[in-house]
Amino acid sequence: MTNTARPDTITTEECAELLHCSADQVEELARAGDIPGLKLGRSWLFVRADLLDYLAEKARAEAAERRAKREQPAPAVTLLQRMPKASRRRTPPALPAVVAQA
Repeated sequence: MTNTARPDTITTEECAELLHCSADQVEELARAGDIPGLKLGRSWLFVRADLLDYLAEKARAEAAERRAKREQPAPAVTLLQRMPKASRRRTPPALPAVVAQA
């Protein structure tokens, strides 16, 4: 469905096509405030430029997060972490000496 009246605004279906998801997911994201949209009556209306800005901002944030995760130094291993854990098994008591009877 093409919106010929206002090419800068798009419907839920067009938004779903732009975001590569379902119309139900678009409405859920809009209700939650995750994507910019306006509810008019029973339908939603979206501004294409706002959605593209949202996508660009989200992509930049996720890329920065991946870079930060990649650049984090490896956790330092302490001496205690490298040492094997002491055995919790107790040593059995010594047995009494057996006297041989002849």
